[in-house]
Amino acid sequence: MIAPERTTTERSPRRVLLVGWDAADWQMIQPLVTRGLMPTIAGMMERGVWGNLATTRPILSPMLWNTIATGKRPIDHGVHGFTEPDPDGQGVRPVHSTSRKCKAIWNILTHYGLRSTVVGWYASHPAEPIAGVMVSNQFEQFRVENGKPTPPSASCVHPHELTDELAEFRVLPGEIDAGAILPFIPTAGELLECEDHRLGKFQHLMAQTATIHATATHLLAKDDWDFAAVYYEGIDRFGHEFMEFHPPKMDEVTDADFAAYQHCMTGIYRFHDMMLQTLLDMVGNDTAVVLISDHGYYNNHLRPDPRPGKAGPVDWHRPFGVFAAQGPGVRQGSRLYGAGILDVTPTLLQLMGVPAGFDMPGRVLAEVLDTTIAEGKPLPRIETWEEVEGECGMHPPEIRIDAAESRAAMEQLVALGYVEAPSEDIEKTIRDTIACNEFNLIQSLVDSMRMGEAIERIDALDPSVRETAPCLTMLATCLLGVGDKSRARDVLERLAADTPDSPRTRMMLGSLEFAEGNAQAAMTHLREVAASDPRLPGLHNKLGQVLLETKHYDEAVAAFEKALEIDGDSPLAFTGRARAKLELGDAQSALEDAMTAAELVHFLPRAHYLVGRALAALGRPDEAAEALELCVKQAPGMSAAHHELAGVYRTLGENAKAREAELRAGRVLA
Repeated sequence: MIAPERTTTERSPRRVLLVGWDAADWQMIQPLVTRGLMPTIAGMMERGVWGNLATTRPILSPMLWNTIATGKRPIDHGVHGFTEPDPDGQGVRPVHSTSRKCKAIWNILTHYGLRSTVVGWYASHPAEPIAGVMVSNQFEQFRVENGKPTPPSASCVHPHELTDELAEFRVLPGEIDAGAILPFIPTAGELLECEDHRLGKFQHLMAQTATIHATATHLLAKDDWDFAAVYYEGIDRFGHEFMEFHPPKMDEVTDADFAAYQHCMTGIYRFHDMMLQTLLDMVGNDTAVVLISDHGYYNNHLRPDPRPGKAGPVDWHRPFGVFAAQGPGVRQGSRLYGAGILDVTPTLLQLMGVPAGFDMPGRVLAEVLDTTIAEGKPLPRIETWEEVEGECGMHPPEIRIDAAESRAAMEQLVALGYVEAPSEDIEKTIRDTIACNEFNLIQSLVDSMRMGEAIERIDALDPSVRETAPCLTMLATCLLGVGDKSRARDVLERLAADTPDSPRTRMMLGSLEFAEGNAQAAMTHLREVAASDPRLPGLHNKLGQVLLETKHYDEAVAAFEKALEIDGDSPLAFTGRARAKLELGDAQSALEDAMTAAELVHFLPRAHYLVGRALAALGRPDEAAEALELCVKQAPGMSAAHHELAGVYRTLGENAKAREAELRAGRVLA
């Protein structure tokens, strides 16, 4: 199979720049934009398109950034965690570019001879021999000996001849002096007198971020590229170190630490905005620029307890990242709704005039693109890029990785808290790594609603893993998802016996009782959990669902509003409140809530159904039909939507379409 021809027009961008800010969040950015403190991204919002970017689960960077680069889920791209067993069976190593078993966008573009410049992308080591330049994510990792950085490894730069040239752009922690520190930590001089200050950590993280930026700007200035992808991990790394000190002050944080570090995160966002301006100035007006993050980062009352052992790094990750785009081929002054990280690569390929594959489950974000690009329609897809012949720059999976390089990368993961330090028992370390990655993959399958496959994988786990509380909880979720209520009850009762105070177990027991028609028993479980742990938005959403089904609509509104007090971006809460308000006769408020839910997550059939019902109630049948058609496209088995659509078409006098909708409803019920 050969690559199809590119499709470009005179309005297509000359090239495309993708900028990744790990963990960037509109909840942090928008207030800073309002205060005039992030003028670069404010300009992008005015000149282009911006909105939320929903992530996938589990919210782990190596899985997410490979999903972004490939347009595929982890079961297809092959990266299932932070680490993996060494092929020689002698231990574990960080995931590498050889862990990825399908083509990334830069491999696809290599088929066309298009040159890519890729800097710092997560799990891109060893650098791939693509058309263009690749600087791997291990380039920034080095030691300082006798005041000088150790040489870069031979495999972190492609082509290798650029290694010495690029080595000069590495920034040493010692080069981050008082002038660079004081804007972020004004009392840095006083902190030097304290034993437990974080200035060294700040210098280290800033040096890593500056290294990526200096390297990227040097390469982008060469002007010999068609596509570029630059990944900055700084916001996420600084978040894990300093977000607990961000205002408002957390109860667990001392007054002294709050006073010292409260400006750090605002400063880091402003610093990234300045770096972004440099990139925009360099690439010029003929380049389409896309800025994304893989997830957000809790920065308000939802921040977990920062004390040691209370929460892991992933608990800080919020499920909505950022998307902003500007330049040729991009619409101007628009909002983006319902986008997800699976949509990034199909959309980038469209900008480059290259079709996506049918095995990429995301959509081309047509609402982002100028209508003159391919006449505003997605290019016809090919079956898969995996069968396209020719050089694409991927490594063979058996390539050797230097042990010292792996050890340095492993130490950084341990320091960030993402993985535990390998034990002296090598076999146990390998077993634990395999089990952890398998559990991550199971979570990913559940996220994509492939519950049956997830159950099969859980059942195949070693009993020592399968019988743990997290695994049993996941199994119960899957069993409820496929309707196996008998086995779900068995699993949940075992969990309740072992962990009687677990809010999640009680919530799931409530869900089970409700599924079995025991609304009162479900209510009892959920109300008891609500009294003990009010921070769980999922709890109040579930309670609201039970109240909806028992026709307690006013109480349901209150439950969903409680969920929104905890998490103001909960699409399930907006959807639930929309239905409750619709039943109470407030169609306009119901429409607003349902539209908000659909804006947060595009693939949400229930939201589109409620939009349709609300529009019909408001006397807008044409728009109602459009919303309901989208609903039945997303969920062909939703008989209520087909019936509602039939009624709308009857109102419009389109009897043939009404009969067709009724027939579809009948087939669903049959």
